[in-house]
Amino acid sequence: MIGKAIMERYQVVAKRIVSPDVKMIAEAKSVAKASGDSESEISQSVSVNISSVNKSSSYVKSSSRSYSKSGSIQKSNL
Repeated sequence: MIGKAIMERYQVVAKRIVSPDVKMIAEAKSVAKASGDSESEISQSVSVNISSVNKSSSYVKSSSRSYSKSGSIQKSNL
């Protein structure tokens, strides 16, 4: 039996912004992954962290989508 090789592709984007007085820092990171037959499954995770001298806050969101061969989309937010 010959198996199919499943390919995965990743794309990572990261950005840091620092205020001119260096009292606030914002960091954002997005990781996207395409996998499955013909890259039919796509998942993405986005995280944002904002820090200041006095406090810090974070935000994380993940989602995934599957594409069938008929072209319909199934979406799920994690």
